Amino acid sequence: MAARPPCRLVAVDGNGTLLRGDGGVSDDTCSVLMRVEAQGIPVVLATGRPFEKAKATLERAGLRHYVLTENGARAIRIADGQAVWETWLEGAEVAKTLRQLKEAMPSVFFAQLTAAEGLRSYVPVEDGHLLAGLIEEKHPWLEDEEQRQAAEKIFRRKVPDVVQDVEKGCKCAKTYVHLPEALDFGEAMKQVKAVVGEAWEVREIKQLLPKMRNCCEVQSSRVNKADGLRNLCQVAGIPLENVWAFGDDANDVRMLSEVGWGVRMANHLPALAGIGHDTTEHTNEEDGVAKYLEKHLLKSSSET
Repeated sequence: MAARPPCRLVAVDGNGTLLRGDGGVSDDTCSVLMRVEAQGIPVVLATGRPFEKAKATLERAGLRHYVLTENGARAIRIADGQAVWETWLEGAEVAKTLRQLKEAMPSVFFAQLTAAEGLRSYVPVEDGHLLAGLIEEKHPWLEDEEQRQAAEKIFRRKVPDVVQDVEKGCKCAKTYVHLPEALDFGEAMKQVKAVVGEAWEVREIKQLLPKMRNCCEVQSSRVNKADGLRNLCQVAGIPLENVWAFGDDANDVRMLSEVGWGVRMANHLPALAGIGHDTTEHTNEEDGVAKYLEKHLLKSSSET
């Protein structure tokens, strides 16, 4: 095995990597992450979630520097919620794909992360919330009180037709595609992928809102954690070869392959087989990231 490069930044995926199955972060992991940051090494959560949804994890883990949101679409400074780097898709491009989905699957509902009304998605407003996205007025998520409260924190504008609003010129991030009538969601996702084609990534989503089912995200394949991390490193003045990254799933492949030291989780999915430079000895349920950092970063630093 090649020698580990000096670490100046740690990037860590959320679900299946940093987070346990219940979505939580253990006290032991929080302690290790804070010790890493105390050495001047930022720990960056690289998540598929929008900033508003990621805030609870950031606060729980004590992370203070940056977070990569929406699978690398934006690098957000945690202190003030402002993007230090971001990429948007043109509304016309997104609307074309969503219309194709609506024609093929008429029962579909959309919720869209956008730069609302031409602003950045993450702009503080008077009530302390952040602007971020559109949701259809008849969306099933708004019928259940628990889901509605959670959804309204992320999707701030209710509209009759997401596609029409996006087509007017919104700057877009990912789309959440909900198929409430699907009896076999695995087959439904295959149909979604067949409609949108290779230019778009399709991933099932289960933890964005309470009681989620039959939902997937559709996002341009041009948006990736690796690119987001590379641009964040340029902003922070940290060479990519001095980044250690941890992940467990297909959307982590490029990130683990392109950083200086990529580490797949012991519980990684088949898509990550052979990817990166090393594997944790423990799963996400066993604080695998924390134990790896304790052994290979904190312990070695104390010895030197």
